[in-house]
Amino acid sequence: MEEETTKLGKIIYNLIDAMFWVADETGRWWEISKITIQIKTFRRQKAALNKLIKENEQNSISISVNQTAQLTSLNESISKLAAKEDLLRSKCWNWTPSIYFSLIIILFVYGAVSINPIHEIVDRHRTSIGVFGGQISRVSELPIQNHSIISDSIWFNNRLYIAGNNGVNIINTVTGQTQEIKNLPKNFYAKDLLICNNKLLIAGYPGIFEYEQEKDSVKPLFESNLPNKLINSFAVVNEKRNQFLIGTLGNGIFRSNGNNISELPQTKDYVARGFGHQKKELWILHEEGILTGNSDKLSNLDLQVLAGKKPRCMVTTEKNVFIGTDQGIVAGYRSSKNWVWTMLSSTKPGFINDIISAGEVLFIASDEGVFRYYKGKMDRLSSIPTYSLCLCDTFLAAINKSSVLFYYFNFSGNIGNSSIFGVIPELGTYTPTLPITTLPMETRPTYSRMPDYGLLETDGKEALTESSLSTESYPPDQKPMVELPVELQKPVFSDITKFHDKYLLATTNRGIWSFDGKTWDQINHNGKGNANKLCCNSKHCYAYSSQSGVYEILENIANLIIDSQETKGLKHLSICDEDTLLLLYNDGKVKKFSNGELELFFNIPSEFTENCHSIWKIKEQYVALLNQGIMTHESNGKWNLMFFQGNIDSARIADVVCIDNKELYIALNDGRIFRFLDNKLPLSGIISDHPNSINYSGNLWVSSMDSLYIKDKNSFTAIPFKSRDRILGAFPDKENKNIYVFTASGLRIINKQE
Repeated sequence: MEEETTKLGKIIYNLIDAMFWVADETGRWWEISKITIQIKTFRRQKAALNKLIKENEQNSISISVNQTAQLTSLNESISKLAAKEDLLRSKCWNWTPSIYFSLIIILFVYGAVSINPIHEIVDRHRTSIGVFGGQISRVSELPIQNHSIISDSIWFNNRLYIAGNNGVNIINTVTGQTQEIKNLPKNFYAKDLLICNNKLLIAGYPGIFEYEQEKDSVKPLFESNLPNKLINSFAVVNEKRNQFLIGTLGNGIFRSNGNNISELPQTKDYVARGFGHQKKELWILHEEGILTGNSDKLSNLDLQVLAGKKPRCMVTTEKNVFIGTDQGIVAGYRSSKNWVWTMLSSTKPGFINDIISAGEVLFIASDEGVFRYYKGKMDRLSSIPTYSLCLCDTFLAAINKSSVLFYYFNFSGNIGNSSIFGVIPELGTYTPTLPITTLPMETRPTYSRMPDYGLLETDGKEALTESSLSTESYPPDQKPMVELPVELQKPVFSDITKFHDKYLLATTNRGIWSFDGKTWDQINHNGKGNANKLCCNSKHCYAYSSQSGVYEILENIANLIIDSQETKGLKHLSICDEDTLLLLYNDGKVKKFSNGELELFFNIPSEFTENCHSIWKIKEQYVALLNQGIMTHESNGKWNLMFFQGNIDSARIADVVCIDNKELYIALNDGRIFRFLDNKLPLSGIISDHPNSINYSGNLWVSSMDSLYIKDKNSFTAIPFKSRDRILGAFPDKENKNIYVFTASGLRIINKQE
């Protein structure tokens, strides 16, 4: 015992001596550095003095007494300092500067590596397990509920977690029981799941939360400093330091270091769908393509093979990159010098929802089912449309809207974690016992034209049918065009509304005009500038723009009621309570105009400001329309958010129509038409083109750039009508024999078939 104490004492004394030696050594080298600087200063002064003396000698000027004394003093100072330096150097270790310099280099390299998130990014879509190349021997199915949209899935502590538009569900694969994670925000839309520090991180709308399974607790990962609470994708960079990459919806891509969050340069316009890394490069998949580089300098990867395709998911391996698109899998293979890019399969799968790799095996979830790509061969494991995949040691879980299928593969070796499952029926060579239905392609828009919106309730309905309207041909001198007055030659019509028995049209260059079916009349305009947007109800009609103000139209006169100074930044105007106006501004402010007074009413939450399209009053409820869904304003000042069914990552509102302040019809840019009534937001139908306007006149009319559709019962009927100009709206005439189709350059009349 005494010997151990003696050894410990010696170690402590040696450490103390080492500390004093390091301090003394550092002090001596610090003194040497100062002496070296002083000597160099004196030598420069001496060189300047010698140069001056030499010039004086050339000009026959003798050296002065002061110059001699100064030169002598400099020589003495240099000699003393040099002697002191030699003495200090004799007491120092000559390798100390080299060691210090090496330590500085090591610290610099370590700092560069730790700051750069490329080397440690965690890719949830990749695993090193490669035991899935054999035949399927067992399959088990568990039913799931609650989600109409499946976003992500992950294994965590022997449980399967499934994320979707109704939060996160936990599936016990032994008992088959399903439960929800509680204490998440109301109407939480979970988009991405990751594991960090033995906690489950849940990212989505609105925000990022961490879930501890043992405590069954949920708390925000970032309390208040998130730049945007609409999180679309998420990646762990460094678990110990809480470093993450965060893809937002509308605000770009951010990186976090603890609680400090900063934007990645030049990423504000991108909506990230996934992250990966390849050979020390960061790869970011966004809705238009791919960004590569390091976190401080990213550039777009220009791939010809991606032209015309919409990227949806990505997985990176050591030498390969696989990109799932709306038209198949794009594969990139790295050679010693360059990349080779190609389509993985020329046929199926087509519309890809998720991809995941296990060693050399690639699993693919698509609208056509589950596929496995292995050693150049593409096999279909199931024909059931699947939206998410995840792996444990030996099982593949494929999640569709109504169930989870667990696939077990034959392989040689021990099963490391098979006990997490209950009894799995032996099926031998796998033959699906579930009803396999081929997706009726004619009931869905073409993949090359439309973004993903999942298998919605329109599947199984009748396809778009052709209208019974005639396709009459006209002689060259008799075209169904309505002649415009001279003042309206080459107009640019911007908006149309029907008010009483007249049609009011706003233009960008000719003011406001009315049409009664026979004649055109100009609305007298008593202000400055053009009001190129219109809104009306059964009693009032208004024209407005952010530059010219708001006008009330009475007969053929437009009276200014709100000055242009009050409408700067005006985004949308709507009517509520007969003669009360709601004004939405670009900064999220909502003002109310009533009885000649304009006052601030409330504010749209800041994280939804950019995505807010318009504000309405439906029955007794104020409603904010977003690109992702609808927010309803409660009496206590809180907001409730409902999302559109299907994919909302790239959804944009094309147009909205309000019917008697009781219901809304919303047209999205990908062809989906939704109806908002009684706090419900069902899908009303789908058109096979990109809509740009919607109006209601007896029926619901939807127009694209050059096509027209009418809502007939539960489907939209395509009318054989083409136009080179933007269609503003369609209205049947008084006798219901013709259809007035207003375009950006005039009016066309379509005759109905008798």
